[in-house]
Amino acid sequence: MKRPVEIVQDIIAASDFPHDEIFLDSISSEKLDSSNETQVLLTESDNGPSDYGNSDFISLMYGVYIQIFYSNAEDSGINIVQSEINLMKSFINNDWLIAQSKSHYIDPDTGQIIKNLTVQRIMTLSEIANS
Repeated sequence: MKRPVEIVQDIIAASDFPHDEIFLDSISSEKLDSSNETQVLLTESDNGPSDYGNSDFISLMYGVYIQIFYSNAEDSGINIVQSEINLMKSFINNDWLIAQSKSHYIDPDTGQIIKNLTVQRIMTLSEIANS
């Protein structure tokens, strides 16, 4: 069984979203200052019982918080808007809901553009067992 962040990592890796590295739970200390790479950080936002039947839960609500730190490299050539549209469509095509999409902002320390998304999916216990 995969953790929610691992399922989301697989979706991003299979999409055409331009990234250098995907991190689960935290960015390693040696990569914190890598402003010339596009990094994606995945952390769990939800992980709890969702639907109930016969006095027991039968599914879990999974949520993953996605933080994208875009490269400052002038040669990165990333079309941010189109890349994000394609990424969100990849989630929709894999039965995930785009629960939240925040506006872009600039990191005051690195000057990187940052985008935050939250995706969610209710998975039955049998779906989880087969993930």
